[in-house]
Amino acid sequence: MDVALVTKWLEFFAWKVLWNRFFPIIFIVLGLYLTIGMRFFQFRRAGDIVYNTIGTLFRKKKKEEKEGGFISAFGAFATALGGTVGTGNIAGVSSAIALGGPGALFWMWIAALVGMVTKMAEIILTQHYKQRYPDGTCYGSAAFYIEKGLVQERGWKWCKVLAIIFTVFMIGAFYFAPGPYTIMESFQRSFNLSKYTAIGMSIAYTLLCYYIVLGGIPRVVKFAENVVPTMVLLYIGAGLFVIFQDIGALKDAFASIFYYAFTPCAAVGGFAGVGVMKAVQVGVARSVYSNEAGWGSSAIIHATVEVDHPARQGMWGAFEVFVDTIIVCSISGLMVIVTGAWKSGHGGAGAVGDALTAVFGSYGAYALSFFMLIFALTTTTGWFSYLESLIVYCTRNKTREQRMKYIQFVRFTGPGVPLLFTLYAFYNNMVPSVVWMVLDIQSAVPVYVNVVALALLSPLIFRLTKEFETDYLDPEKAARKAAKRDAQLAE
Repeated sequence: MDVALVTKWLEFFAWKVLWNRFFPIIFIVLGLYLTIGMRFFQFRRAGDIVYNTIGTLFRKKKKEEKEGGFISAFGAFATALGGTVGTGNIAGVSSAIALGGPGALFWMWIAALVGMVTKMAEIILTQHYKQRYPDGTCYGSAAFYIEKGLVQERGWKWCKVLAIIFTVFMIGAFYFAPGPYTIMESFQRSFNLSKYTAIGMSIAYTLLCYYIVLGGIPRVVKFAENVVPTMVLLYIGAGLFVIFQDIGALKDAFASIFYYAFTPCAAVGGFAGVGVMKAVQVGVARSVYSNEAGWGSSAIIHATVEVDHPARQGMWGAFEVFVDTIIVCSISGLMVIVTGAWKSGHGGAGAVGDALTAVFGSYGAYALSFFMLIFALTTTTGWFSYLESLIVYCTRNKTREQRMKYIQFVRFTGPGVPLLFTLYAFYNNMVPSVVWMVLDIQSAVPVYVNVVALALLSPLIFRLTKEFETDYLDPEKAARKAAKRDAQLAE
C-alpha cells in the first residue's frame, strides 16, 4: 500500500470535503444561534450550572432534585466525561497544534464556549425524546430525537435518512476507536519497546476493556465514577506544574495563541507553517472530537438518567465541555507551547511526552504512558455505553430478548475491532496525524447530521430552556411576577 497516497486522500477528504473552510464557521454560527436563542445561558447561568452539577456532590439534594432512572446524574456525567476526556485531550490537542499552530488552541476555546450550549441542547432533546422501557431502562440519541421530533411529529420522512446516517457513523466511530493505537504508539515512543512488546501491551489493554465492557453499562458507569475524577485531577496537577515552571514562557504562549489565531504562522523547527484558516479548521475539528459538543455522542449516556426536567441534565453537558476543553485541553496545549515541544514536528502524544520529559526527566515518559492508558481506557469503555444505546435504536421495535442478543454481540466484538485496526495501522507505519485524520472524518459526518437536527428543533430547545429557568431555577421570581400580574388585573 502506498501510505503517502492514502495520507494524501485522507487529508483531502478530511480537510477539503468534510472539515472544509466553511463548515467550522457553520458550526460556530450554530453555536452562536443557540447561545442567543437560549439567552446566553452558559454565561448568565454559570453559577447555576456549577451549583446544579458538581455542586450537588457537596450537599444533600432537595426534593425536586431527586433523580431516578438507569443510572445517576453524576454517573452519566462521569461516564460522558470519561468518554470525552481521553486521548483526544493529549494526542489530539498536541496534534492540532502541530497541524494548525498555536492559534488552533484559540479556536478550540471558541468552539467550546459556544459548544457548551450546543451540548446542553443535545441533552435536552435526548432527554425529551428518549425511549423508555417497562424494565426501567431508558435510551436516547440524536437518532431518537430525529425520528420522533422530525419524522413522527412533523412528518418529514426524509429525516429518517439522517437518523440512519448518524447511527451508522457513530457505530463506526466506536469500532475504529484509537485506544489501542495510542497506547501502542505512546508506550513504544516512551520506552523504546519492540514492535511485539507494544502489540502485547495493546492486547492486554483490550482484555481489560473486555472485562469492563462485558459488565454492561452499570459496570462502565461504576468504573467511570471511581476513576475519572482522580484521573482528571492528576493530569491537571501535572500539567500546571509544567506550565508554571516558566512564567515568561507562559506569557509568550498566550501571546502566540491569540496572535496566530488571526495571523499565518511561519515554519519553525519541525512545524511546516500554516495559514489562519487551517488553524480554524483544525481547532474546531479537534474541539468537537474532544468535548463532543455537536457530535451528539455523549448526550446518549445522559438519556439514561431520570430528572425533573430535561434542561437540568443538560447543564451537566455544558459543564463537561468546560472541563474537557477550557481546562484539560488548555493544559495539554499550554504544555507543548510553553516548553516549545510543538515545534518538534512529533505531533500526537509525542509532543506532550516531550513537554513532560522537559520538566520531569525520565519520569515524564512514565507519566505520559500512565495518562494515555487511563484516558484511552475511560474513552473506550465510556463509548461502549453510547454503542449500546445506538444498537437499541436499531432494534427498538424488537423484544427485550432480541435486543439483548444484539447488545451481547457488540459487547464481544466492540473492543476487538479497534485492536485489529491498531495492528493494521501499526503494520503499515501510519503516523499519528493519519490516524487522527481518520477520526476527524468519522466525527464530521454525525456533526453534519446533528447540526441540521439542532437547527430544525431549536424552537423546542428554546422553549424548554425558558420553561426550566422560569419554573425550576427561578420559581420564586415566577411566583412574584404572577402575584404582581394578578394584583394589576384586580385593580
